[in-house]
Amino acid sequence: MKLRVSLRIVVLSTLLCSLAIPGVLPRVVSAQTQDSGVALQKGFRTGYSDGYMSGYRDTIDSLGKDVTRHTDYANADRAYSKEYGTIEDYRDGYQQGFESGYATGYDRKTFESTIPAELKKRGVIAVAAQTTDTTVAADNSTATSTANTTTPASTAPETPAIPTNNAIIIIPRDTELILELQEDINTEQSREGEKFTAKVVSPSEIAGATIEGRISKVLKPGRIKRRSELLLSFDRIVLSDSRWSNFSGTLIEVMAVKGDNISRVDVEGTAVGKSSVKSDVIRIGATTGTGALIGGLVGGPVGLGVGAGMGAAFGVGAVVIDRGKHIRLNRNQQVRIKTAYETQIR
Repeated sequence: MKLRVSLRIVVLSTLLCSLAIPGVLPRVVSAQTQDSGVALQKGFRTGYSDGYMSGYRDTIDSLGKDVTRHTDYANADRAYSKEYGTIEDYRDGYQQGFESGYATGYDRKTFESTIPAELKKRGVIAVAAQTTDTTVAADNSTATSTANTTTPASTAPETPAIPTNNAIIIIPRDTELILELQEDINTEQSREGEKFTAKVVSPSEIAGATIEGRISKVLKPGRIKRRSELLLSFDRIVLSDSRWSNFSGTLIEVMAVKGDNISRVDVEGTAVGKSSVKSDVIRIGATTGTGALIGGLVGGPVGLGVGAGMGAAFGVGAVVIDRGKHIRLNRNQQVRIKTAYETQIR
């Protein structure tokens, strides 16, 4: 009889371990499937930002309200990445965003970053090539019609250039910029006060400009303060050695890449690392319940209490092992920021 009970204890204890231990081991996260909605939304946000700056510039230059004069609207592929989805969906969203942003900027209204709930596929609008050529001629009085005919319209977005003339560049308040980090930044090795740089990807009018910034806050993950935190400050925008301006912006989004371990960005612009608190709570409850079940099968009411204690012990061990993760921003990773005030670059 004692031998039979002992065998049952061994078998059920093995079962308890098999249920509890896998929860401690790292889990493989499957890649998220891309659908048309992702490309459509990514395109809309980039297009809106580009369109807003274009509309704002057109109204300052006293030009008519016309999105089709802009090459970026016609091509609708700036800042596209195949990870977003199909180029067709991205271009569709880009043009819709450009139209919305252009109208807002032209009327000098506040930048609106919210993606419309009714956003859906509409189809890309083809823009005649001669429309773009006419615009080029209007912007450059020395260019000949022959040159406009022979210059491909698609070359502009492929190699975005910082404006070389001395026109004043105005970046309105609350404008969203997409930046590409030029250095690795993480909560494990980076220190508060360290400087970093980023290249402007969007809006197109200032694409290629350099944003200089510094790390304002680094909080490492731990057992008491479980989540890591990283706060970046953006201090200056530079077009060239002679053209720059003080600048201020707030981080609002980090374009997710595998292993960056970012859970969210809070309203103050702080990137918050991932935590396993929720899974720990679930694991404690699961192992306690499993232990109670096994204890009850083996030893009746007494075994019920003992088993519950054993299960809880497994859970507590898991809590100690599963700490927060370090935030890791990689070189060339893109982030989205919002300007704090109007910036003029002379």
